[in-house]
Amino acid sequence: MQATADESPPEIGVIDRSAAILAVLQDSPMTAAEVCRRLGYSKSTTYRLLTDLRAHKFIIRDSSGLLRLGPFPGRRNIATTNSVLEHLRTMTGESVQLWVRVGEDRVCVRNVEADHELRVSRGVGAVLPLVDGGSAALALCGPGNPAEFYATKQARVAGTASASVAFTVGAIVFALCVSYPLTREPDNVAGAYRNLLSRAAIELRALLDGSEELEVLRDIARLALGARKQAGE
Repeated sequence: MQATADESPPEIGVIDRSAAILAVLQDSPMTAAEVCRRLGYSKSTTYRLLTDLRAHKFIIRDSSGLLRLGPFPGRRNIATTNSVLEHLRTMTGESVQLWVRVGEDRVCVRNVEADHELRVSRGVGAVLPLVDGGSAALALCGPGNPAEFYATKQARVAGTASASVAFTVGAIVFALCVSYPLTREPDNVAGAYRNLLSRAAIELRALLDGSEELEVLRDIARLALGARKQAGE
């Protein structure tokens, strides 16, 4: 018995339509209504697919209500933050750090370095007072909104600059930072880094929320502060 046009295999239709949704969200974040208009699907079909994709964390809804690509299932493991940082390094060509605020200090809990011979390096476990400045320190003292962008020049080390955004996971405040020599500073720092940092921060927030890796990063920060205290004594 032949299938009519309305009886096409549902599995194939769901996969094709879900892939189309992921493809348009890869181009840019958008609302559910914009996804409907862009793809021409009915509202009921679109909202059902979006609900399923969000349930499996293929997409997330950010604080502004826009839908974005989320932490795909294959990336739910202990290396997720490094995967995001490595992608950001590829996009910027510069060193990337993830900092966490602990009291009046910040601790580097993840780091990937640029491939350039001349680069800004900061090791995991490095502890710096917030009052020392830098874009990451400014971000950590702000509201923790990935849309808030911070950039500084020679705030801590001569000849260097950085750009950062912050995000929160529960009560923990993180700063995602791109660091680079002034000789490679883009003409438009915000234009070059703001969106890349914001999107990566939103992805990190979704990945870390309720994950085991969040505890790992907390432990790194605690151990680093404990080691500094022992060395000071």
